[in-house]
Amino acid sequence: MGKATIVFHFALVALQFLLLRKNFKVKNLAQILIGIVFGYFTTFCNYLVTFLPDPENIGIRLFMMLLSTLFIAAGIFFYMSADIVPLAGEGAMQAVSKVTGIEFSKVKIGFDVSMVVISLVTCLALLGNFGSVGIGTIIAAVLVGTELGMISRLFADKRDRWLGRNVVVTTNENQFVITIAREYGSGGREIGRRVAENLHIPYYDLDVMREAARKLHLAPEAAERSDQSVKNATLQSMYYWYVAGVDEGELPMVEQIFHAQSEFMKRKAEDGPCVIVGRLSNFVLKDVPGIKVFVGADQASKVQRIMERDGLNEKQAMKKIKKVEAERENHCYYFTHTHWKNMSAYDLYVKSDMLGIEDTAKFISILAEKNFNFL
Repeated sequence: MGKATIVFHFALVALQFLLLRKNFKVKNLAQILIGIVFGYFTTFCNYLVTFLPDPENIGIRLFMMLLSTLFIAAGIFFYMSADIVPLAGEGAMQAVSKVTGIEFSKVKIGFDVSMVVISLVTCLALLGNFGSVGIGTIIAAVLVGTELGMISRLFADKRDRWLGRNVVVTTNENQFVITIAREYGSGGREIGRRVAENLHIPYYDLDVMREAARKLHLAPEAAERSDQSVKNATLQSMYYWYVAGVDEGELPMVEQIFHAQSEFMKRKAEDGPCVIVGRLSNFVLKDVPGIKVFVGADQASKVQRIMERDGLNEKQAMKKIKKVEAERENHCYYFTHTHWKNMSAYDLYVKSDMLGIEDTAKFISILAEKNFNFL
């Protein structure tokens, strides 16, 4: 298996040369060396487990598979943060993506599915059965992504601190940021704007999206559509690990937008006190001093606000609220692996229909003034 892996790496590097031609870089040849090392490690690891029996007991087989997926997830967890030469498989997919213009994540999914299909066809033709390709292959693909998400939630911050990455440096001891997440139709955006006015500090909302669009050379409308493109967070999280360890420019567009927005918000947080509405700012700036607010409201109040603002009838307003809030929930879960309305992620939950927009903003402003001596 190790030798076959080495041969396959040679073939994939050759494929890159044919696809990229004059754009093929000499450093890509390092993938051959990595492939050789990877192949010998494959043989070595196979040898290490030769003492284990080939179990018939389904419980033992499931336990071994679970343990294997955990090792794989842990390996990806550390591999994805390292800026090193990719394996030839990822290199070939990057080449296909550059030549065709198709997003890397879609190329990788197509590539991996093709490999499974080719394996199935080859096994059926030469062995008369499915060979080593079975239900475990599919289960493992699901489990690795799930386990990677769990490991990332528990240890990603510690790993990044060890590596000196993604550290928000606060130079002002009185620095703080008020982040506002909100239910659709709760008036959270207006509340955030009034809080900023009360405290005489900058307010950021759509500016975050416009800056991400500018950086990625997208029209703001296109960026907004991509930003809300996570339709099923669970399914999309399953292939999160597929795109691990690649250049940021080869990530799905929704992830590129999120990264661009995050960088912008971190820069503004370093500049000084401010209010930021939405964009998972409470998660991105969780280590920055401040108040993380979630604004809600009764359904009737939200429906009435949307009807008046957008000129919709009651049924249309309810449908729009349901759609937008589902998008926000999926977007939050995809990037944070936590639920949007998980109140442990916030310092304050307030219902805008109890005090009204103006008094809710005053309440948050007074809370900020009492806790942060910035005036």
